[in-house]
Amino acid sequence: MNSLTNRPTFPTQSLAHWIQRFFDNDWMAAPATSRLPAALTGDVMPAVNLGETDKEVTVSVELPGLEEKDIDVSWSGNQLCIKAERKFEAEKKEKHYHYVESQYGTFARTLVMPEGLKRDQVDARFKNGVLTLTIPKVEPTPATKVKVKAG
Repeated sequence: MNSLTNRPTFPTQSLAHWIQRFFDNDWMAAPATSRLPAALTGDVMPAVNLGETDKEVTVSVELPGLEEKDIDVSWSGNQLCIKAERKFEAEKKEKHYHYVESQYGTFARTLVMPEGLKRDQVDARFKNGVLTLTIPKVEPTPATKVKVKAG
């Protein structure tokens, strides 16, 4: 388990399961705009990396082929929501594709974040197809001593 997301770090289904789903789909008969097998369209998400230091948490998401206008980042409670959409390139529809492996469509990732983050100070940068979010941590309040008086 990853301590930041409370999610398993490995896929919950075996490789054999994914291979079987791949070959069970009649995906070559589908139109060019939906030829990616169902095993890959709904279940595969972009790679997310989470890092942490004493001062901040860093989230990086691989989003090749997108632009910053295609990406939406928001908070809901302690959950960080990242949404994006990659559209099928309509200008190429006059071509008859024999094979399409490019992924397109809408995806959303929701990450449960630890307490003590400055949610209003997120630095979001998008460069070379990678979205990097840097979220500073709240500085811990120093302990204060309370003087106990008699009677």
